[in-house]
Amino acid sequence: MPDTPPPITSRFFRACLLILGALWVALELLAQFWGWALLVVGIALMLWCAVAVYRYWWGRRF
Repeated sequence: MPDTPPPITSRFFRACLLILGALWVALELLAQFWGWALLVVGIALMLWCAVAVYRYWWGRRF
């Protein structure tokens, strides 16, 4: 008796469940670390702005 592959609807349903599970895990991890992620992004943005202002100010002096 040859092995028959599962129907496409079954494979599609399993793929959807796998994607949904991966998204759920990603959101759970993001929920734990979103505060730290925002802090790091905020600090990086402030440093970038400070460098841009410094370069603009330094360029106008001469």
